[in-house]
Amino acid sequence: MRKAHDTMSSSTPALLTNTWRRRLDSGGSAVRNVLAVIAFAACTIVAINTIWGWLTDEPIDIDGPARAAVNRTDYIGGYAVNCVRLLLTVTEAQRSALNTCWAPDDLRSLPTTPPVVVDSTTIAKIVRTAAYDGVEQWQVVVRVNQRAYTSATPETTLRQINVLISSYGLRASGLLATINDTGSGATLPLNYSASLPVGAPDDKGRNRPTGNPVSDTVTGFLNSYLTPVGGLERYVSTDSGITAVNTSQRALMTALVATRMVDAGQQPPDGTTVQVLATVNELTNRYAPQTEQYPLTLTLRSGSWTITRIDPGPLLNGDAQLTPVAPSPGQPAR
Repeated sequence: MRKAHDTMSSSTPALLTNTWRRRLDSGGSAVRNVLAVIAFAACTIVAINTIWGWLTDEPIDIDGPARAAVNRTDYIGGYAVNCVRLLLTVTEAQRSALNTCWAPDDLRSLPTTPPVVVDSTTIAKIVRTAAYDGVEQWQVVVRVNQRAYTSATPETTLRQINVLISSYGLRASGLLATINDTGSGATLPLNYSASLPVGAPDDKGRNRPTGNPVSDTVTGFLNSYLTPVGGLERYVSTDSGITAVNTSQRALMTALVATRMVDAGQQPPDGTTVQVLATVNELTNRYAPQTEQYPLTLTLRSGSWTITRIDPGPLLNGDAQLTPVAPSPGQPAR
């Protein structure tokens, strides 16, 4: 029996003939070739799609997801602001108004008269803090400007509220908390190296001429821009796009700083620019005093200085150290 078994074992390799070996080798090569063709076709499709996007200038759709995210935060934020405003102003007799945010058992007692007058509410922070199966938790911090009564000094507080969003809608999670702000901020010094003359007020409360071409141009601009005296076209360039706002009855410039000194006897070349920051005291059309600052760019054209734009903001010295602002007396802790 052992001999028969040995004979059968030795004859097994002979069953795989050379013909079958060639067939298997060629079949494996065919499979590899097919896989290579599939991979090449997939890469080609991706490449063609990319090139087509370049040629047709079809942008990647980022507006859709971004808009959806904004809509979601607006939806949650609007609900949170409404809940905060309601809880701060609703009385015991109006308790049912809070049912959209809390259950009756969540609130033990409410005042009999409105505790505060809410002037405005804005969202200071909104962020998703947790996500569970079918529900998300969002933290919303609402900045509230309020008064104890109508003529009282306004104060600002930050109220935190948590909101759950699910397929059932929105619901407040827990009650409000008053939290600290991130600090009183810090300042950087201005980056204007020269002080230009400012004309003394005349009998109409306007600046007298100084003889300095930049100072007088800025004075004329502020008066014709803020008050209805007219003549703004004399002080602005035609391509500035600036038109009069006429918000005040009187405008008096009190300070003017510039990035360079410009004297009456100087005549820089055409195209020279100078940036200034003008401080102006106004009497508004509602007879209210107010102080504003205007960062401006002036350009010398045909021997005359003109306002070419109202700058986005004053020039700051970015190389200087930040100066933290200490909280003022009576300011809420931050």
